[in-house]
Amino acid sequence: MTEDKTSMLINCKKCNRLFSSKDGSTLCSRCSDVIDDGFGRVREYIYENPTSSLKDVSHGTGVEADAILKWIREGRIVLSDRSNISFCERCGVAIDGGRYCGKCIHDLSVGLKEGIGQKDVNPRVGMHIRENEKNKK
Repeated sequence: MTEDKTSMLINCKKCNRLFSSKDGSTLCSRCSDVIDDGFGRVREYIYENPTSSLKDVSHGTGVEADAILKWIREGRIVLSDRSNISFCERCGVAIDGGRYCGKCIHDLSVGLKEGIGQKDVNPRVGMHIRENEKNKK
């Protein structure tokens, strides 16, 4: 019994080299090996330096930040609780720390200021001490 494994000649998505793709991959074996090597370096770096930022990991491993983020989003790299690589809770963009990215912080503060500005704010209204009628006399 023979299995018919048809292969297609396609160009590598990364280096444009012509190769035979049997499993539907879009990268040649050379580019795939480079990516796997980068993945191993990133995983090792994050394991040894769990509090590193995305920029630190990228600089320390020579792997582009986009590739690192892709592996994190795919679940191939799992971050510890102490990790400084995080994502904005509002838009999901990668940030080095905190809860929100700079753009969302700006948008939220502008919206908050507009919300406060739209209300009838009377500066004379506030806490007052009301004197008892007995003490007035």
